Amino acid sequence: MAKHDEQQNDVLSFDELKKKLASDEKPNSNTQDVDTVEALLSSLRETETPPPAAPTPADSAEAPKAPPQESRSIYDDVLRSVMETAPETKTQTGRKSKFLAEGDQFVDVTDSYHEYADLSGAALQDDAEKSAASTESAPTAEKPHKSKKEYRTFNEIFKSAFLKIFPNKHDTVGEGIRKAVTDLAVVTLAACLVYFGVYGVQSYQANKQNQEIKGQIIDDTGTSADADVWAEFLSKYPNIHLPEGMMAKYAYLYAINQDLVGWIKIPNSLVDVQVVQTGDNATYLKKDFYGNYSRYGCPCMDYRNDPKYLNKNTIIYGHHMSDGLVFADLKKYKTVEGYQESPVIEFDTLYRSYKFKIYAVLITNSKEADDNGYIFNYTVTDFGSNDKFMEYIAAVDERKLYTTGVDIQPTDKILTLQTCTYEFSDARLVVIGRMLRENESTVIDTSLATVNENPRYPQAYYDKKGMQNPYADAPKWSVNSPLEEPQAQ
Repeated sequence: MAKHDEQQNDVLSFDELKKKLASDEKPNSNTQDVDTVEALLSSLRETETPPPAAPTPADSAEAPKAPPQESRSIYDDVLRSVMETAPETKTQTGRKSKFLAEGDQFVDVTDSYHEYADLSGAALQDDAEKSAASTESAPTAEKPHKSKKEYRTFNEIFKSAFLKIFPNKHDTVGEGIRKAVTDLAVVTLAACLVYFGVYGVQSYQANKQNQEIKGQIIDDTGTSADADVWAEFLSKYPNIHLPEGMMAKYAYLYAINQDLVGWIKIPNSLVDVQVVQTGDNATYLKKDFYGNYSRYGCPCMDYRNDPKYLNKNTIIYGHHMSDGLVFADLKKYKTVEGYQESPVIEFDTLYRSYKFKIYAVLITNSKEADDNGYIFNYTVTDFGSNDKFMEYIAAVDERKLYTTGVDIQPTDKILTLQTCTYEFSDARLVVIGRMLRENESTVIDTSLATVNENPRYPQAYYDKKGMQNPYADAPKWSVNSPLEEPQAQ
């Protein structure tokens, strides 16, 4: 402390320093002045308390100790005087800070433009206030509230899904309509998928079954072969009663189902199927050859027909299936081109093989209401006389879609195939063939076929087409009444 007091007494004030400099009259005054100033500054630096070191994190809470006010004042006066008399320099500084006399502070000059940065507390405070103001003015975004994870019961999940899918009282009118339309579309789509899926499976099974049934036919038969077939068959099925005179080729097929009466085939078509017969015409409408339910049914000979000797008119009924099975391919006979592809029908009974030439194709009705209380009866099996038979043929000629060039005589027998067609509701497609005569050639000149420009249709056909029926007042043929001549139109 004594040494420090002595040093304080040796310090000259600024006024004393100026007087001392003014009283010095040495020739090299400029050099001496600089030396003197440097010496005084050195003495002031020795007496000045050194600036405190940068605070460490541990000492950051303590305020830095300022140098004695008296030493700081003299030092600032000397520096200010030197700065005022020092020549202005334009040399760019590379220092990171520079003393600013006007603000009495050191400032940062390390920015890219070497300009004085305002690091004053006021500027920093203004920036903080602006930042706070902008924060207050901006809407505060609410942080999403993290709710505790909830677990729903099955009934709650089902109810929520039900309300989302189906219309309910909470929906708006538009939302209810939208849901109803969507639900209807989904149900319709699902029904179509099920429908086509079921029909696809049934079609596959029916086709497979038909192939299995055909596999039971023995094709290579003759006098000697028949004997071998019968011997083998009787050893396997000793209890099966076989019709006398039946062909051996159908023996195994008959063993499966004794309702079998024959097999019908149309070359160049999909018609190639067994024929059965029972005491009515309805049993096999929805039953297959094995007796199982099937929408394909099984082609059936009219219960009034004689399967061994055949009647004047033998009738066989079969379904028109959309996949082409059973009798669906009869539709080809609606055109002359279809007839020319398949002009012959092959029909085997259990006793004999027959062939029929296509004579006529017609479209008729199955309900009296569709033709003014009249149904054209093509299902007559016996006409009572050849004349009545020819009257029927004349009625057929009036209705046939085209003429094939094949003739019919009073002594001929005919085969009639019937299936559904869709020109109007419950319409029927009828294909009539004439049995091949003894020693008659199977060669047919199909080029003789000509289209009937005005065939007779039922009234329902003209009504659907929006046409006038030219046969509205024509006589109606019946097996119990003579055929009248049609009136002139």
